[in-house]
Parts: sequence; C-alpha cells; structure tokens
Amino acid sequence: MPAPITRSLRLSAVRKDAATLNAVESIGGRRVYKFRASDGDFDRYSDRLNVKGWRVDGYNANGVVLFNHDDGAEAASSGAEPQLPIGKGRVYIEGDALMVDVEFDDEDEFAKRVERKVAKGILNAVSVRYLMLPGQYRQNERGGYDCDSQELLEVSVVTIPGNARAVRAKSFEEGGEDLVERIAVRVAELLDARAEAKSTDDEDAEPEEAAEPAPESKPDTEEPPAEPPKADDEEDDKAKGFNASDAAKSFVEAFKSYIRGVKE
Repeated sequence: MPAPITRSLRLSAVRKDAATLNAVESIGGRRVYKFRASDGDFDRYSDRLNVKGWRVDGYNANGVVLFNHDDGAEAASSGAEPQLPIGKGRVYIEGDALMVDVEFDDEDEFAKRVERKVAKGILNAVSVRYLMLPGQYRQNERGGYDCDSQELLEVSVVTIPGNARAVRAKSFEEGGEDLVERIAVRVAELLDARAEAKSTDDEDAEPEEAAEPAPESKPDTEEPPAEPPKADDEEDDKAKGFNASDAAKSFVEAFKSYIRGVKE
C-alpha cells in the first residue's frame, strides 16, 4: 500500500468535468454562463465527491477560468508564450451540485473565440481541478475514491470531457420560442381532434324524434310546459365559436411576452 504522501501528491491535480452548461441572461450588460461543475455521483474516474465538502473560498478570491487547464507551466518550460486566463468564475453550492458562473474576457481575442464556440454549442464541457485533502478520501468499490472534502483549484473550459454527463443544456434564448410554438401547435391539434370527436359523439347520441301522442282535449287555460335549461346548449354554442389555432397563437404570444417581461 503506497504511503499517504504519495497518494496525496498523486491526487493533487485531479481534473473533473462539468455535467451541464447553460447560458443565462445578460446581467448588467455582462454575459454570464452557468455550469453544473460537479455532483455527488460516480464520474468516469470512478470517484465520488461530497458536494457539501467543497472548499471554494480560495478559488473565489482569485476565480480564474482557463482553457484546457493550461496554467502556463508547460509554456514556461518550453519558452513559448503562456496562455493567459480566458475569464473569471464564481463558484457556489446549489442543491446537490457545485455550480460555476463564468464570464469570458471580452477584451481578449482568444477568450472571445472560445465564448463564441461555447455559445454555438461547439464547446460544451467544463472541468475542475482540485485537491483531495489528506485524510478525507478513501478507495471505493469501483477502484476510485470517495472524498469527503476537497479544495477547488481552478476551472477550465475543455475540448474533451471526462464526465459522461458533460453536455450543454439549452437556454430559452437558444430555441425556447421554437419549443413553445411546437407545443402550441400540438395543443391546437389535440383541441381540434377533441372538438371533432365531441361533434361526432353528439351526432351519434341524438335520439330519434318520438311520435307525438294523439291530441287530447285540454282546457284553454293550461300553460305550456316549461322549456328545459339551455346551459349545455349555450356551452356548445361557445365551443363551436372556439378556434383552437387562434387560441394556440395567442398562447404563444402571451407566453413570449411573459418571458421577455421576466428577463427585462
């Protein structure tokens, strides 16, 4: 069994990848992207991290975002120009996950190129580098490690993720209106079908007119029988004037207006 110090050094630069990424609305003119950076499930390294065990104060004090974990160390040894951070990040716990809000540097050309590919869905993954704290991890049944406490070192946008759940979640800005319209069209189809089925059922259920009984001698003072209530007939009349397609279009416009109002 290796000594604890060996295992600690071996685990000092572990990288894990985000489960999801989502572009959120502009905040004060700034474009912010929200990542689900880590959760408590097994990843491709067979590790499980305690979500409540993240230590993030150090990262939030200097929240740099890199590309492919390039911190300049290799460039320093080769003499090449080091890659600078492409943005800044802020991490926090939300529910059962570690979340990361990322803002790209819009004055850096490379950072702007990365952001464009993120916005288009060409780049979909983010990865975290962290340190498993001594005495806070143990080997699990899959050969990886279960960690109770870990310190976040940095966050990177990456090209090749190591987490099977590292896929991007679309925001409303990126296809949400089209989704609403497709839902509305389907609602209109269902309403039309229901109205047609109801009309057919009403025709099938219409009773045959009964033969009128032979007239009997009645006093001239007898009042005619009261007509039955027409509540159902009035509802049918309203239903006949209902246009499902128009109602669906109204729903789309109202929903879009509501969303825009919330965002503004």
